[in-house]
Amino acid sequence: MLNRTIKFLFYCLMLLVYGCGEGDTHMTTLETQHIKDSLSEARIDSAYMAIRSNCDTMLVYQVPQMVDSWLKDSALLAHFFDNDQVYHDQDKKVEQVIRQLQADCDSNLLKETYRRARLRQKLKPARHKK
Repeated sequence: MLNRTIKFLFYCLMLLVYGCGEGDTHMTTLETQHIKDSLSEARIDSAYMAIRSNCDTMLVYQVPQMVDSWLKDSALLAHFFDNDQVYHDQDKKVEQVIRQLQADCDSNLLKETYRRARLRQKLKPARHKK
């Protein structure tokens, strides 16, 4: 009888240990995921601020040079956008967002370049025939 009681207590103890231990790993997984998401959000926010600041600076200083290059020869504009440095990250979500932000900045720079070039071409005085 004592032998059965000891076996029963041992199995109950094992069931209790495994049953209680499983819940802790689930909470730890959720907490770990939350921490990773928080870090990703912080990295995306800092990258957004850096890219936005860089893009604003380029709109002021580099777009006039790009307009001059485009008016001389449209092929000269390509060297402003040829960038061998592609952003890589372990977190693919962060990498995708940062690449999209950089592409949006390049697109805005190109639109602004074309807009200013068209305005500059229209401002030239035209002779009117009598």
